[in-house]
Amino acid sequence: MKSPAYSSLEAFLAHYRALKSARDAGAEERRLLAAMEDSLKVLRAEERLALDSDSPDPATGRHRERARLRLARELRARGMLRD
Repeated sequence: MKSPAYSSLEAFLAHYRALKSARDAGAEERRLLAAMEDSLKVLRAEERLALDSDSPDPATGRHRERARLRLARELRARGMLRD
């Protein structure tokens, strides 16, 4: 299965969150989720947590921005993000 190419990081994250919360995902969806989770492994723990946080804390904001940059770079390298 070929991973889709997303038009934006926001589109990737929205799809990832939808697949992660799906209760009755099929085999293809589970494989795609595994590929998406594999790409998230480039992030440190605090960056990964910050992606899902709406906290106004400046440190969390820095981690979130760093995570977005690092993840976008990784997705481009994997051909999963088009700009």
